[in-house]
Amino acid sequence: MKIIVHIALFFITSMSCFAQKNISIDFNIENKESLNTYLTEKEVNFEKDDLYSIKDFNSFAYLNNNDKLQVPEILFFNSNGYLVKNRFNDNECSQVINEIEKINSLKFNKKVTINDWLKHISPLNQDITENGSVFIIINWAKFVDKFNEQSFEWYKELKNQNSNLKVNCILLNLDIQENWNLTEQQKKALNIE
Repeated sequence: MKIIVHIALFFITSMSCFAQKNISIDFNIENKESLNTYLTEKEVNFEKDDLYSIKDFNSFAYLNNNDKLQVPEILFFNSNGYLVKNRFNDNECSQVINEIEKINSLKFNKKVTINDWLKHISPLNQDITENGSVFIIINWAKFVDKFNEQSFEWYKELKNQNSNLKVNCILLNLDIQENWNLTEQQKKALNIE
């Protein structure tokens, strides 16, 4: 149990750097309905099968400890499942989206695959991901509300593309989920009442 508390405290400490930027982090326990309501209120025209969340508390801790819980963030994986480049700036992301047909010709990292992500996330509705397709993961979270706009804009751009390429778009929510069944100690470590 000490490891879980340590991970939670690490997460809270790492989030404290956001406080220096005048960002208030309020963790709440979310579920499929609350996420659907939030997206509807933000007027995000989303496909329900694109909506994913982190699988459980251990996956949340793993992704956090590996610097993978950032918003906004978009990750591109080619049709072989390899991560394309590591980080893009906002303009480059839009360019990759607009030229999605060229994704398999971009530099990629064989050390990071889509399967590294898929084992830590789960669909909130039906899983329709197809192997051999391009995968795009777009992170967002209610607890960093004002940073979601860019994520939602990327999602909209992606959905407006007319491409013959099979693209699996994963709109990945990073919030704490009700189905994780957190212990009282975990809740306390994350300042959740």
